Amino acid sequence: MTPLVTVAIPVYKRLNYLPGALRSVAAQDYPHIELIVSDNGENGDIVEATVAAHYSGPFTVRRNPRTVDIVTHFNQLIAAAQGAYFTLLSDDDEISPNFVSELLGLLERYPQAAVGLARVEAFSEDGGQILGATDERPLPAELMSDLEFVRGWCAYAHKYISFTTNLSRTADLRAVGGYPPIERANGADNALLVKQCLGRAVAFSAGCTFRHRIHTTSFGKAADVQSLALSSRQFLSFLDHDPRLRALRRTRPADYAELRRLLQTMLYDTYLGRWKGLYRSQIPTLAWMRAGLALPAHPTYIREIFANMIYALPGFSRLARQVRRLVPRGAR
Repeated sequence: MTPLVTVAIPVYKRLNYLPGALRSVAAQDYPHIELIVSDNGENGDIVEATVAAHYSGPFTVRRNPRTVDIVTHFNQLIAAAQGAYFTLLSDDDEISPNFVSELLGLLERYPQAAVGLARVEAFSEDGGQILGATDERPLPAELMSDLEFVRGWCAYAHKYISFTTNLSRTADLRAVGGYPPIERANGADNALLVKQCLGRAVAFSAGCTFRHRIHTTSFGKAADVQSLALSSRQFLSFLDHDPRLRALRRTRPADYAELRRLLQTMLYDTYLGRWKGLYRSQIPTLAWMRAGLALPAHPTYIREIFANMIYALPGFSRLARQVRRLVPRGAR
């Protein structure tokens, strides 16, 4: 029997890229697809008209009578899925014509794998420029254990770029509780992937592509610093309190300790990098300093924060440069 695969596209107010996402689903070489497009933006009939104009197969358009938060919306799509397999596709992203068939074959071949990941290609807002791709670094193994996957991910050994779109068994997504509640879903896909892979394997194929659009209205880098700080704290809380991670701590304490350390370090590194770079020029100095202290204390992180704060004090960086010029290079 050929499994049914649900492709779910959540929609809010941004509809101009939706035709491209729909065309990429219509181009799939796998015929047994359930397409669900879900309107979370109270857009009226325009969403259904857009789907009908750009997708010739059967489809379902569901509507939320009132806008709900992003994580709730994503979990509604998992609940609504009829397919044995599920993939979520943002309304501005695209998938290669063999995305479903390639990853479905991979998961059928490896029943121990909880999720199938594709090669990712990041492209510009206008679609005219490739900004990065997974194969710019060594490719992951076709099959990885949970810890092998997390180690490579957190060491930036592979250029995964984004985990927004992959292929999973619908029953597995429901069994782990779907996306955890994280502010604006910033990192919720990462947290879901962590839950999925515990005690399971992760499969990867470079033979198909998830195309991820990068632009200023996307979440993540465009999130304000308060939102990013809140989502970061929620992810740290997830590492300590999620039931599946707590079970791992009981059954495999050494593995849990390593996994938590790796993910925690990666999160602090990500926040620190954006705080030092992206937000330094966007917000006033005092607000920027407060934002630096918005995460729970962590020794390495705190040292970096205070070092950057000191150099941000009026006149200090100029004084530091003058001192460096006076001190012989070999004495530094």
